[in-house]
Amino acid sequence: MIEGIMLENALELILERVTGITDITETEVSEAGGCRLAEDVYAPLDNPPFPRSPVDGYAVRAEDIGGADRERPAVLKVAGCVYAGDDGQSRSIKPGEAWRIMTGAPFPAGADAAVKQEDTDYGEKTVKIYKSQRAYDNYCFQGEDYKKDSLLLAKGTRLTFAEQGILSGIGREKVKVFRRPVIRVITTGDELCPPGRPLAPGKIYDSNGMMVSARLRELGVPAKSVCHQPDSEEKLAGVLEEAARGADFIITTGGVSVGKKDILHGALEKLGAEKLFWRVKLQPGTPTIFSVYGRTCILSLSGNPFGAMANLELLFRPALAKLTGDPGCQMEQRQGVMAADFSKKSKMRRFVRAVYRDGKVTFPQGIYSSGAIGTLRGCNCLLDIPAGTQSLAAGEQVRVWML
Repeated sequence: MIEGIMLENALELILERVTGITDITETEVSEAGGCRLAEDVYAPLDNPPFPRSPVDGYAVRAEDIGGADRERPAVLKVAGCVYAGDDGQSRSIKPGEAWRIMTGAPFPAGADAAVKQEDTDYGEKTVKIYKSQRAYDNYCFQGEDYKKDSLLLAKGTRLTFAEQGILSGIGREKVKVFRRPVIRVITTGDELCPPGRPLAPGKIYDSNGMMVSARLRELGVPAKSVCHQPDSEEKLAGVLEEAARGADFIITTGGVSVGKKDILHGALEKLGAEKLFWRVKLQPGTPTIFSVYGRTCILSLSGNPFGAMANLELLFRPALAKLTGDPGCQMEQRQGVMAADFSKKSKMRRFVRAVYRDGKVTFPQGIYSSGAIGTLRGCNCLLDIPAGTQSLAAGEQVRVWML
C-alpha cells in the first residue's frame, strides 16, 4: 500500500482497477434516463410522417392568394376543417378553396402553404386572406426532422430526457442499455444519528449518507443501498463483505484517519481487501483509502462532509466515467480570475468550494472547514490551489474544477 500519494497518481491506481461495464439489459424507455445505449437506433419512419401545419390557420394553394393584402384580400371557399390526428390524405384541395387547419394537422393533398389565422377574417364558409404566401410557407415537410432508416442515436449515447423523447417519438417502449453500476454507500461513526430521531447529547445527524447518495443520483447512478454502521471493525467487515456481492463500487465515509475509532483500516484487513493507497496529498479529505475486494472497488472517504464531497468529485467521477464509458461524468476544468483575495496559506494542495461565473471566481459567505456544509450551497466549482501557495490575490489567474 502507498501511504501519501499525489491526486493524479491516485487516479491512475483507481483507473487501473476499474473495469468498464459491458453487460447489456433491456429496460423501459421511461426508466432509461442516465443509462448508455447498447445499440444503434434507426428511425423506423419519417418524422413527421406526413406534411403538417405548424400554425393554426387555413391550408391553401399559394397560387390562389398571390398579391393578397388588407386592401385586396383573396376570398376563398372554406371546404372544411382538419384537426391534428385527422387523416389529411383523405382530403384534397381544389382551386379557389381553403381548409381550416390546426397546428399539427396534416395538409390536405394539393395544399402547399398555411396562412396564420390572424392574417384572415376567421371566416367559416368563406375566408378573406389578407397576406400572400409563397409555396411551402408555414409548411412542415414529411421527414424534415429525420428520415426513415437514418441513424438517430448511436450506441454509447447517454440517455437524457431528449433521447427518451426521441425513442418514445418513434414508438419504442423498451431499449437496450448497458446496465447501471451497482454502487453501495456506507457511513460509519458512533456519533452519527439518523435523521428523524431525537438527537442525544454528543451526537450529530448523518448528512454524508444523504449527500453522497443524492450526488450519485444527480450523476445518473443512484445508489443501490445506503446504510450506517457503528464503530465496530468486525461488524463493518461483515457489512462490507455482504455489500460487495454484485457491487461495482462501495463508497464509505468516516473512520479513515488514525484515531482509536478509525475502524476502516482494521475492517478492510479483516475483510481481506487489497489496500492500494491511504492518504492523498490534498486538503480536505487527506486520509482517503482506496482498496479492492474481489471485483469490487472500495473508496473510503473522510467523515468530514466537505472532505467527503470534494474527493467524491475528484476521485470517483473519473472512475465513474471509465466504469460507464460516459466521458460526460468527468469534471471540466476552466481558467478563472480571482474576484477577491484568499489569504489562507496552502502548504498542501488545497481545493476550496467556490462559485465560477463569467470567468470570475468568488466565495460563499461563511466558514471553510471540512466539517462545514452550509457553505456548499450555491457552489459550482472547486478552486485548485497548488501546494506551497502563500495566498491568492484578486485578479490572479486560477484553475477551477466544475461540479
